[in-house]
Amino acid sequence: MMALAAALLAFAAFTVIAACMERHQDQLGTQQLLPARLLAWRWAGFALLAVSLAPCLGRWGPSVAVTAWLGLLTLAAMALGLLLTYAPQWGRRVAPVAAAAGLLVWVLAL
Repeated sequence: MMALAAALLAFAAFTVIAACMERHQDQLGTQQLLPARLLAWRWAGFALLAVSLAPCLGRWGPSVAVTAWLGLLTLAAMALGLLLTYAPQWGRRVAPVAAAAGLLVWVLAL
């Protein structure tokens, strides 16, 4: 359960970070945001990425947790890459659901 929570949170974090990148702004509909707001979104994405490490640390020891977290980051990045390739308009809808589901799974697994 903790791995699922970490993967969902990482997916949401990567989506937020991608929304701040010039390359993906058209796909995710964030091209009208001001640079200051994009910077805030980017930091929020990095914070969410750091939060995604917490479920792994709660489940395993530090060395195994970081290794598992890096694997889950790879899985989340590949899922986002596929989503942006085949259905980019879904990114804005799926990311908040993934973040909420990740937090819910994390809380329920405690």
